[in-house]
Amino acid sequence: MSWLNYHHLLYFRTIANEGGIARASEKLNVGQPALSAQLKTFESTLGHELFERTGRKLVLTEAGRVVLAYANQISDLGNELLQVLADGSLSRRVMVNVGLQDCLPKKIVVAIVHRMSELFPCKIRISEGHASSLLTELAHHNLDLVIANQMPFAEDLKGLRSRRIASLPIAFFGAPKFSSLKKNFPHSLSGQPIVMPTSHSRTRHEVERWLSEQRVTPQIVVEAQDTAVQKSLAASGVGLIAVPLVAVNDLLADNQLIALGTLHGVMEEVWLCTAERKIPNPVIEVLETVKDLLGDSEV
Repeated sequence: MSWLNYHHLLYFRTIANEGGIARASEKLNVGQPALSAQLKTFESTLGHELFERTGRKLVLTEAGRVVLAYANQISDLGNELLQVLADGSLSRRVMVNVGLQDCLPKKIVVAIVHRMSELFPCKIRISEGHASSLLTELAHHNLDLVIANQMPFAEDLKGLRSRRIASLPIAFFGAPKFSSLKKNFPHSLSGQPIVMPTSHSRTRHEVERWLSEQRVTPQIVVEAQDTAVQKSLAASGVGLIAVPLVAVNDLLADNQLIALGTLHGVMEEVWLCTAERKIPNPVIEVLETVKDLLGDSEV
């Protein structure tokens, strides 16, 4: 029976996270030849090569990505063990790694985090990014859950599960100085400055399709993927934005933004994506059984 050497696991994880043996050697205060030898011994024990050399860089193999995912979980558990003993709580909180598509309103993830905390004692780590990269991380088990505005494409579906948890109507909003645009909406938008998501966004394409159908040609002045940036630009009068109502409720209440009109038939969908795992995360197991995940939140 093979035994896992946790020093080897630490060395491997540091090499992976630092991007090479030289930087890992400095961080660990271990000589490079010794570190290389320890890595080779670890690979021999596992029966898999964990890195492949591309030029002067070490790149994780498929086996290396799997081992790194487990190494990160083991490291998190070790840190959690020390924290639990230090604070005297003696209660374990399960770690959940959540990927959030960067264009989604932050209130959605806040509502889901609240529900997760209610359903199961857990510690939540949130990473933001593009849907494609997040789904790749999910498939490699580096994430437990991805919240996105689209269902995974067919090529991403292997080993993944998804369900739609919300469909949010989209409307145009702007600073009070644009209040005259309410009249004759949506034709009043022609020639007006708008802030749009970047081109890879599903919402961007849906809004552009709707504008084309209405034969309206506004002027795109800024492209920004993050909804928080879009909101700030709109409130400062840079341009109009097309987002779900839930994203701007706070700015409407403070009269920093006003609603100009709804894009009928255009919705921001919210999808919950998980992956099949041999050792499932108990929080995700509970989460997948909840039908009304957003509960009584404003979403």
